[in-house]
Amino acid sequence: AMVVLLFVPHGLICAQTNPALKPYAACTFDDGLVVSSVLPVPAGVQGRTVATAAGQRPVALVRGEAVMFSYLGTPDTDPFANAKVEQLPAASFEQGKRDLVANFDHILAGSNDSERNYTLKPSLNGFEIYGMDRKKLEGKTMGIYLLIENRTHIVTTVYFLNQEAARRRFSSLEQYAGLRDHFLDAYTSCIHAPHEVKTAAKKAAPVKKKNRR
Repeated sequence: AMVVLLFVPHGLICAQTNPALKPYAACTFDDGLVVSSVLPVPAGVQGRTVATAAGQRPVALVRGEAVMFSYLGTPDTDPFANAKVEQLPAASFEQGKRDLVANFDHILAGSNDSERNYTLKPSLNGFEIYGMDRKKLEGKTMGIYLLIENRTHIVTTVYFLNQEAARRRFSSLEQYAGLRDHFLDAYTSCIHAPHEVKTAAKKAAPVKKKNRR
């Protein structure tokens, strides 16, 4: 079954301490979704272990944080998405990335009530992306999406959460998919916006002054 790891108690907002991860908790959305809490991985944590088809694999970490997203409204909703943002060491990034993808595949292979999102293209706004979703509107986790930023060695696991009907924004799989896709597109676009390299403006050619007669 799909499993969600929650680092953050709802409503707790912690100070942002890692500049490398700042864009992941600084995004704003146009549909009422907001960052409701941020919690850094405790100091001293240097990695975690993930399950794969080949067994348990250690994944080294430089830093990480959990970012929770909720919708504001009347009433406010329970958390919609929990993004586990992790920066891997450059030296072991490729292996760590493979192990995290293998963990994703292992979770999918062991679940009868979830399926891979085959509508996804291999990349979204510069991120490698992998995704799976539940086949029915049930359980605590509706979907798991893996976003990989190769340039910064940051891997984000987004857990889309289910809630009680009165405390959620969607009431069908189609509505959930619409909110999910909007979040993924807006979030990945927002994260990359501060990192865009702008081409220096070309110097304008000097204007030749016409001789006045």
